[in-house]
Amino acid sequence: MKLWKKLTIVLVSVFGLSAATTETVRADTHTDFINRMSQPVLKVSRQNHLYGSVMMAQAALESNWGTSELSLNAHNYFGVKGNYDGHSVTMSTAEANPGGSMYNTLAQFKVYPSAQASLRDYAKVLRGGTTWNPFLYEGAWRENASSYMTATNIVAENYATDKNYASKLNKIILDYDLHDRLDRTSANSTDADTSTRLTPGVDYDSYDGTATVKPGTIKFYNGVPTASDKAKVVRTKQLANKQVKVTARGIVTKDQTIWYQVKSGSVTGWIQITDILGLKNH
Repeated sequence: MKLWKKLTIVLVSVFGLSAATTETVRADTHTDFINRMSQPVLKVSRQNHLYGSVMMAQAALESNWGTSELSLNAHNYFGVKGNYDGHSVTMSTAEANPGGSMYNTLAQFKVYPSAQASLRDYAKVLRGGTTWNPFLYEGAWRENASSYMTATNIVAENYATDKNYASKLNKIILDYDLHDRLDRTSANSTDADTSTRLTPGVDYDSYDGTATVKPGTIKFYNGVPTASDKAKVVRTKQLANKQVKVTARGIVTKDQTIWYQVKSGSVTGWIQITDILGLKNH
């Protein structure tokens, strides 16, 4: 065999092996990211009635599969600006001017203590919208979106300027089977997407504690109520003077009214802080 033929075979083999190795490393990085984030995504998406597949795909896209400086050093997986409990980091970011041209500028980004804190904070954006429109993302809520593709369209329309944003999210979901892995497993009667109604304009947080329900008449709701909500009909005598498990807290941002989700046996609902005694966080 001539020398140039041998050399050609060697080069093709080397470059082919290199490309295959790169593809394998990339696939492993993506799989590792999904495995690492699955439990936090499942928990937060269930609590907030959101599609876990969309949350995972967006975290992957925004953080470059957990390799971005912001995700590595600040647990910020969605590029959220501002500060979190007073913590932030200043980094360079690309912005678009009114004419559509891109330029680099410095901006403050939130620094989170954990990946789950980043997911919870992002979920609050999707559930609570903005100060001028708390229903901005309501089309992406599981009770309103008939499929994850409906949700990605709503998120893309309001979250990103990239015209291909929805298709990028959908491709990640399809390539890694995220719908079966994160959506179907969270659609059962024990999850928040079927047992709890979330109200826009309420700052939610998980809570692990106990309390005692006051005696007498209390108002008991399916969710943190709006002005038009009527109290859920329950036999309050079952709960009076009884210790209950406290699973979540909701603060109405407009008037700072505090509500707690309590559970006793098969009875679950929201009551105002003034209707419980001896609240303890475990």
